[in-house]
Amino acid sequence: MNNQNFPIFRSALELCVYIETIVKGFDKYHKYTIGEDMRKFSKDIIFIINRVGLSQDRKRVLTKLRDRCEDMKMLILISKELQAFKSFKQFEHSSKLTTDVAKQAQAWLKSQK
Repeated sequence: MNNQNFPIFRSALELCVYIETIVKGFDKYHKYTIGEDMRKFSKDIIFIINRVGLSQDRKRVLTKLRDRCEDMKMLILISKELQAFKSFKQFEHSSKLTTDVAKQAQAWLKSQK
């Protein structure tokens, strides 16, 4: 199964690219602390989506995907509180992208029940 054609994959890829772009602009401390976590989690989301088609236990993998999206939302909120973002617009857009992926993950999980 080619997951790259799924809307959730495209949304997750957009999130990953956006996170990479904004973390470049973080100050040095935040870039190598919370920024590194954000970069890792955004890539994890794509990797998990890729594994769904290969898994025998889709429900477990989709639950992991949903949970990783929720973790990513928390990282974005923490980054906002730490004032790591250069602008509110960066926070707002990254939150929207993550929420979109999380909603799609939740819908995909519900369809497996």
